Amino acid sequence: MKFTKADYEAAIAVLGRAEAGKAMRIVNLTDEQVMVLDGVQTAQPTPMPWLETQGDIDRELVGKVALRALLGQGYVVPADRGEGQPVGIDAIPELTGTLVLRRTPQAILTVERVTTLGRHWVYCYVHEGYGILEEEVATSGHHTYSVYPEEYLGERLEAFLDPTSAAIMGSKPRTFTVPEFEAAAATMPELTEALTVCVLSVAKIGGDTVRNATVYSGPRGVFTLEGGERDGVDDRFTFTEVGAAVVRALPGKLLAA
Repeated sequence: MKFTKADYEAAIAVLGRAEAGKAMRIVNLTDEQVMVLDGVQTAQPTPMPWLETQGDIDRELVGKVALRALLGQGYVVPADRGEGQPVGIDAIPELTGTLVLRRTPQAILTVERVTTLGRHWVYCYVHEGYGILEEEVATSGHHTYSVYPEEYLGERLEAFLDPTSAAIMGSKPRTFTVPEFEAAAATMPELTEALTVCVLSVAKIGGDTVRNATVYSGPRGVFTLEGGERDGVDDRFTFTEVGAAVVRALPGKLLAA
């Protein structure tokens, strides 16, 4: 994608709204609004849960309807491109900056949470030295964008990883080979009784590796599962009960790896 100087200035201004110790909400969009703003034929970095359940639909038509809603909300306005040129649209700076930030990070941290109610996602676009754009995706197909400082990441995600504040104390790690863990998992109450399961993944832009960790939260506490690599392949797992401080530190630990 090609961005102009004004686009980058809008992105910097959006990150400039971040305040210490809290997340500042920027905008809320639906699947179809994200699609039409980013490009109907453009592959998306996040799930589109509402669109993905609609079957074989006319995406161009859905995009036009979404654009009408954006015009009505005042998020975009018609733009005259000159005589003989089709009328275009211009987005408000908050929207333009948000779209640029989700396409230009140095790293992306993804959290996919699974509960009995379904799946929920958080995408954290890390702009080193400037802050983080967060995109929270609900199963309803709503995308909520917020910004906050990098140092607030762990505190921000703690409630998402451990929504019932079950992390109280830590324990000595247990190590399994991959076959051992697969055989034991079905009978481990720490896993079978978990209320939420969160899979964290970190990808550095330009890199070819992805770091992963899984967090299980439930009545027996909070447990992390992390892989150990040999020749680039996980050949063992470390399973550990953890306290709240470790939960908060986990996102930063994965980004730093």
